[in-house]
Amino acid sequence: MKILIAVHGFPPTHSAGAERRAERMVRWLPAQGHQVTVFTVESLEAPAFSVNTTSDNGSTIHRLSYNVSEGNHFHNLYDFPQIGQAFLDVLASDTFDLVHVVSGYLLGGQVILNARQAGIPVVVTLTEYWFMCARLNLIRATGEVCSGPETDAKCARCLMEDKRRYRFISQSAPQPVTELFWSLMEHSPVSHAMTQTIKERRITLRQVLETADLVISPSRYLMNKFAEFGFDTQKFVFMRQGLQKPAPDLKPPPEPPSSTLTLGYVGQIKYHKGVDLLVDAVIDLLNSGFQLNLELWGSETEEPDYVAALKAHTRAYPSIQWKGRYLGSDVWKVLSGFDTLVIPSRWYENSPNVILEAYETKLPVIGTNLGGTSELIEHGKTGLCFELNNKDDLLQQIKRILQEPGLLPNLRANIPPVKSIHDEMTELVVHYQSLIHSAQGS
Repeated sequence: MKILIAVHGFPPTHSAGAERRAERMVRWLPAQGHQVTVFTVESLEAPAFSVNTTSDNGSTIHRLSYNVSEGNHFHNLYDFPQIGQAFLDVLASDTFDLVHVVSGYLLGGQVILNARQAGIPVVVTLTEYWFMCARLNLIRATGEVCSGPETDAKCARCLMEDKRRYRFISQSAPQPVTELFWSLMEHSPVSHAMTQTIKERRITLRQVLETADLVISPSRYLMNKFAEFGFDTQKFVFMRQGLQKPAPDLKPPPEPPSSTLTLGYVGQIKYHKGVDLLVDAVIDLLNSGFQLNLELWGSETEEPDYVAALKAHTRAYPSIQWKGRYLGSDVWKVLSGFDTLVIPSRWYENSPNVILEAYETKLPVIGTNLGGTSELIEHGKTGLCFELNNKDDLLQQIKRILQEPGLLPNLRANIPPVKSIHDEMTELVVHYQSLIHSAQGS
């Protein structure tokens, strides 16, 4: 088979969850005799639109660079004509059996539509809420978790709060004043224009997603969320992602808890990831006389002000260590240094890969009782859950591990086996073949 994988970023430049998922596919499929081409975004700040085509281990990779703010920034994020044309050029360069879109974010709807118009089957893997939420993660500009896009006006308010002058009102004014202000704003030309913009995006992307032949959801929670807000989920299937498991000599055996508990965080250092919540809980415990370490691993460049404030906050606590970025291949070494992994996210995580990686090393996880995180953690059996945004509850779950000697070994013992990338891709290839066969027969 000839598979064209479209994803909003690709290693080594970009290496978050969706990007690493695509990379695993690009490694596995050629090893099984399939040909793979990648279509991805390299930069959003280039002076001019360009496509750089390279080869990586036999796979062709088309990396797009452009200025997303040129023209209508909001519209460009979901419907950028130049991306659509570049994708048509790639489609014309070869005969592809299937297109697999990972996320859709930054690529826009034209990638899916152009493939379907060419008669090529399309699979979409959802990695977040981009098709329903312009902010991607169902986190409002003011920091609260959003229940979902009930109305276009609600989403318009959220996007307007992205602008400093409106965000200041929502964050600083008393609640009655804030709500009065926004009730008046609903009738303003600015609000009407933003509401119409949101409506156009909603209609466009819903129609786009419904043209896909198959939509894969790595968590049941995500699939249910799309159904809750009116998406046709008849073509949706639940398929948990698999891991590219380490060789036996690379994966360290599980170690018993050390005398000083070491907590670990692995991921983006961003507000919606709740890193400050974890830091505050650990500082409170240290100030109360508890002995523990905290290691924070991840890029520190995406929200530099947030990181700088956290580092200043932790400067007096040497047991809180900022480790910086790590290579994906080093994840097993990183995880082996923890007694417990903590996922303090403020958003509805889909199916965090790092939890599965932790489970592969028999590492228990403390995570938010929200979204796909709580779907993976069985409270009190494979890990511990705490209430969203509740620092005191997170603190109490950490205290349980500190004060209950048998808890960590019991959690380790109950961690289930983790699906491999081979298992996932074997299942996926069956879907590929079915869709290709149907397309050829039509």
